[in-house]
Amino acid sequence: MSVWLGARELSIEWADNPEHWTWNYIYNSGTEVAELRNVCWLDIRGKIDTRRLTQKTSYSAYLVFKLTDNHRELEKAIASVRFVKEKAEGTDEEGYTVFLSKAREEGENGRFPHLRSDGWMEIKLGEFFNNFGEDGEVEMRLMETKNPNWKCGIIVKGIDIRPN
Repeated sequence: MSVWLGARELSIEWADNPEHWTWNYIYNSGTEVAELRNVCWLDIRGKIDTRRLTQKTSYSAYLVFKLTDNHRELEKAIASVRFVKEKAEGTDEEGYTVFLSKAREEGENGRFPHLRSDGWMEIKLGEFFNNFGEDGEVEMRLMETKNPNWKCGIIVKGIDIRPN
């Protein structure tokens, strides 16, 4: 069973400030999206209770997004998936490197986005195994806080959580 978390269901740092994010409605799909105008601290989180998911199933979580023509400072970020009740190991920067707007180069480690059939891009944030649905919430996160430069130009549609 797949689960969709739309942009409004996500916790997006500064999303309530129209100087930093704008909310737009896509009429032909009936969805609301968040467009990054200007932030230096990018932090997008989604959470889901494991009781909503099929037991004994491995899942992957994907951020669904587009980049505008004038996107800036969105080459790479850190992506992670973890059970909320588990104490996070190390710092918030642990996770996988994901490349949002950069083409794959030889020898580069990290995850790159893929084009979906609906015209949006998706990038894998991580995986988890839902044993008996008793692990509480799973948090999926994309963050870029090391680069102090101002970022703009990502449109966030949501997070797609689906069985592997």
